[in-house]
Amino acid sequence: MIFSSCRQNHMEHSIYGKWRVKFNSGPMAEARFHSNGTHDFYIDGKLFSSGKSTFRSDTLKAYDPICGGNGEYYGTYKVDFLGGDSIRFKVIDDSCRPRRFDMDGTVLHRIRKG
Repeated sequence: MIFSSCRQNHMEHSIYGKWRVKFNSGPMAEARFHSNGTHDFYIDGKLFSSGKSTFRSDTLKAYDPICGGNGEYYGTYKVDFLGGDSIRFKVIDDSCRPRRFDMDGTVLHRIRKG
């Protein structure tokens, strides 16, 4: 029983998986964070952006080519776990204006397999 509880708690506090998000600029999207250090964003079922990310403790560091492909536009976000099915991003530092606008304060909702 203890193993089951620990496993569920770990899953609830993991960023990895599929998330539904409404960007601050308006569109609904699906975010997919992979444990191999990559992430993808889809809008209307079409790939919008892919990038690299690291997640440790409550901090996400992400890069994607939306702000240029030279690797200078990493964003760092605090991730608040609002429960097992929701997280909120708060900007710590991000030199990419469009990403900072869309992600700061944004709440993502986990997409569960149905």
